[in-house]
Amino acid sequence: METVLLNEIIEKAVNLKPEERQKLIRVLQEQESQPKTNGGKGYLHPNTVWIKEHHTEYAGKYVALKDGELIAFGKTIKEADLKAKEKGMKNLLLTYLPREDEELWGGW
Repeated sequence: METVLLNEIIEKAVNLKPEERQKLIRVLQEQESQPKTNGGKGYLHPNTVWIKEHHTEYAGKYVALKDGELIAFGKTIKEADLKAKEKGMKNLLLTYLPREDEELWGGW
C-alpha cells in the first residue's frame, strides 16, 4: 500500500511547477531535520533511531555510528573500530547488534 501511495506522490510531484516543487522539497527537508521522539517520551539520539531502523540488516555484527550514520561495521568490535579509524572517524558509538536467535548475558 505504501508503494502505491509513494508512486502517486512521485507522479504528482513531477508535474508540479518549479516553485511548488521547491516548496515540497523544503517541507520534506524540514521534516527530516526535526529531532526524532520516542512516542512523546522525549528525544531519541540519531544513533538510537539508526539502530531501530537497521537492526535486522546488521544483526550479528558490530557497528560504528556517528550522529545517526553508519561509519563502519565488522564481525568484531576491533574490525569495526579499525575500519572507522581508517576513514578518520573518532568519537563513535561502537556497539553490537544481536541476532534474534542469540542468547545474551552479562555481569560484573
